[in-house]
Amino acid sequence: MSKYRMQEEEEKILSGVNIIPVIDVSLVLLIILLATSPILNLPGFEVKLPKALTAESKEKNITISLGIKGQLGVNETNVTSETLIPAVQKELRGKKNFLVIIRADQGVAYGEVEKVMDAAKKAGASRIAIATQQDVEKMRRSP
Repeated sequence: MSKYRMQEEEEKILSGVNIIPVIDVSLVLLIILLATSPILNLPGFEVKLPKALTAESKEKNITISLGIKGQLGVNETNVTSETLIPAVQKELRGKKNFLVIIRADQGVAYGEVEKVMDAAKKAGASRIAIATQQDVEKMRRSP
């Protein structure tokens, strides 16, 4: 009779739903979401930045992205060439000391980048920079 009782007790113990693995998976997904959320504030197109030996430090700024196919974005919002100036004006909100960074793909023609720079100036930006990637390889080779 005692064997039967032990089997019955084991079945009762194993019959419950174990939620620990569900909690583990949920926490891992939450960590992944938090780790990737800073990446999500860029427009929905890829921009390959040219390389430079120096880079400007990150501060409060407005980013205008220009894709290889002519796509435009202001911070995390996609815009058209007609709505670029009002979008930059909205982001500036009268604060002319903000740095406007133009993230243009390295394959974009200089004339297109110049048009974006002119639009930023018309919107009221006084500080404009062009984003590049630091060329670490060349920095290591230079004396």
